[in-house]
Amino acid sequence: MARAAAYIRTRQSPSGGFCFYRYGGIDEPNLGDTYYAVAGLRLFGIEVPNARKTADFVSQARIFGLTYLYFCSFTLDHLGLASKISEETLAAIRNLPVAVPEGAASVDSSGWLESVRKTIRLQQRFTPLTFGSSTRQGKHAQTPGPVASEAPPESFHPHVSEFVAGLMKRGGFGVRSNLWDACLALGIGALLGLRPPEDMAAFIDSLQQPPIGFLMTPRSAVASLDVAYAGARCAQILGLAVRYHEELIDFTLSCQSTNGGFAHAPMALANLEFTYRGLRTLAILVPESTQRAT
Repeated sequence: MARAAAYIRTRQSPSGGFCFYRYGGIDEPNLGDTYYAVAGLRLFGIEVPNARKTADFVSQARIFGLTYLYFCSFTLDHLGLASKISEETLAAIRNLPVAVPEGAASVDSSGWLESVRKTIRLQQRFTPLTFGSSTRQGKHAQTPGPVASEAPPESFHPHVSEFVAGLMKRGGFGVRSNLWDACLALGIGALLGLRPPEDMAAFIDSLQQPPIGFLMTPRSAVASLDVAYAGARCAQILGLAVRYHEELIDFTLSCQSTNGGFAHAPMALANLEFTYRGLRTLAILVPESTQRAT
């Protein structure tokens, strides 16, 4: 964790933003790298250097849709500066659509699940009036803004729930049942307060295999940090025991480079997104580490 934190700090630009690729004077901070850097540090209670400059860098960016809104709003939230989120940004979040494709057969399930997860998480966190404003009464009924909100009722996005259920095959999710889509679907279900399908735990448990802890599909052993993260996250949501706990930790640590950052796979190029994902995986597998780090 100390090495990863040091790596993250070295990726900060004078502007306050972050960029994983910094070499030969190249300095191109961006919203994505800044979000993952801030989220990675705050996951373990580590202060972000030049936090005000980071907030200013994020706030000055232009609105470019869902990805911008997600990175900008949650970066400010992690910095404890959600009050800096502009009214324009809040309105854009409130108006984000949650559309369901016409048919499940041809949809890019991973892309759709990820977009819907981000949209619901944004609206739930920052514009709670979007979630059933007609039932809100009293002085808060007309008060928009970045405040914590209760989980919306299960019936708020019935079309989403039904479509997600339609993507389920043999206990998993996706055009071909896989761990990553299952992780995204479970994340949406957790946000909406939905009960996981009965055979979901059995599917996830069937993917637990040595030597890296989890498989991406029953017939595909992909050794990547995405797989390790998705497996740990699914187990966390389902309350499922991680049977190859030490193997999963060892593989996650094998993705850490000599510079302290994490990569998609051992010996690959580290970046800030995978550094966050590696730290998040370890935080799930060794929860006491988040207290020990501070």
